Amino acid sequence: MAIAKESPSNAAFPIIIAGGGCVGLFLALLLAQSPLPNHILVVEPQYPDPTSTRAMAHQPPTFPLFAQIPGLLPELIAAGSLSEGLCFRTSVGNGSRVIASKTFENGGEGMKGKGQLLLPQGEFQRVLLGRLAKVEGVEVRLGWSVDDFIQGEDGSKVAVQISGPSGETEEIDAAFLVGADGAHSRVRRCMGVELSGETLDAQLVATDLRFPFKSHGFFDANFVVDKANYGLIGRIDNAGLWRVSYGVPGSHTEEDIRRTVDENLRTMLPNNGKDEAGNDAFEVVRVAPYRAQQRCADTQISGRVLLVGDAAHLTNPYAGLGLASGIADADALAPVLAHILSGKAADADRLLSSWSDARRQKFADVVDKPSRMAYARVKSKVDSQEDVEALLARDPMVRALKSGMPVMPPSLRTVGEELAGW
Repeated sequence: MAIAKESPSNAAFPIIIAGGGCVGLFLALLLAQSPLPNHILVVEPQYPDPTSTRAMAHQPPTFPLFAQIPGLLPELIAAGSLSEGLCFRTSVGNGSRVIASKTFENGGEGMKGKGQLLLPQGEFQRVLLGRLAKVEGVEVRLGWSVDDFIQGEDGSKVAVQISGPSGETEEIDAAFLVGADGAHSRVRRCMGVELSGETLDAQLVATDLRFPFKSHGFFDANFVVDKANYGLIGRIDNAGLWRVSYGVPGSHTEEDIRRTVDENLRTMLPNNGKDEAGNDAFEVVRVAPYRAQQRCADTQISGRVLLVGDAAHLTNPYAGLGLASGIADADALAPVLAHILSGKAADADRLLSSWSDARRQKFADVVDKPSRMAYARVKSKVDSQEDVEALLARDPMVRALKSGMPVMPPSLRTVGEELAGW
């Protein structure tokens, strides 16, 4: 379906964003600061949970993206904290030996050389919602869902059907509909778009707990390398909450997972999770099992309907690129939509297709491959020093960290002006 050339009669249709998570809200902020007449409507079925920690670490490559919105990055840092260091280490059953590490000096001006931003998802959403509440032309409807849509035959609009918490329904003609509605995206299903890829061989279990890791010499981020007892141990906040993620066989039921939480945690925690008196020293706050996947939508565009974030692609957490890639989707999409809606695009159809192709290629090259490598890395055999030396020899990231060399990840960004059709 061809996109109709924008004119004053259709450019003022709203842009509807399905999904009020971090990616959808960030996209709304980016669009709101564009010089466009379009109203921005964010539709989110859930009410925000201020205690949510699902996504809690944000990579430095996202800092320049946040900084596009004046004052946002300092506000996010003030709401959370910056990581002071990371390491790869053996499991506690294998001595908890540090294989390679890096510390961050988070003082001084600018963000170069800073650690990850540690900010739980609920706090991130709170900051974004607070900013959107102060912006004219933006509406966030909580408790509302996108149910379906119909593309206009002339390519000038998309009719979006939404429903509210009391069963009320509404149909809104929109300039664009953006699906930022997560892994189980309703928008993607209505588009008829598949997520191609695979489910990895193990389930991952993310637990939030309280335990004095710092007193045991742990860094803010610890990648635990072990054939069986691999995982991630990371600080969530400054109030003693930590994330401990570990793997279990893919055949485990949810009942199996919940029944064995304490048993599995004891393999990850120093002293089997006990204090000097032999009492349990850990308190589990949250348990969230999920199947790790490496998948990408066959396309992120169909007419005036687009996909971003987890609605468009899924990855395991060990490279920390899941939310980061969604933020980069939003960063790339906002100027493209603004360019089209201002009537400046040389070829709107080609530009949108180019954006979709570019984002999918970024996922393949910059997200999928490193994430698969990161997953394989933590499952490496490091029982002996010879095993550790072999890991250092074959893995450039661990080797660079060990030698003190800077680790420069490839850029997640897509520059709109460089896309065909701009």
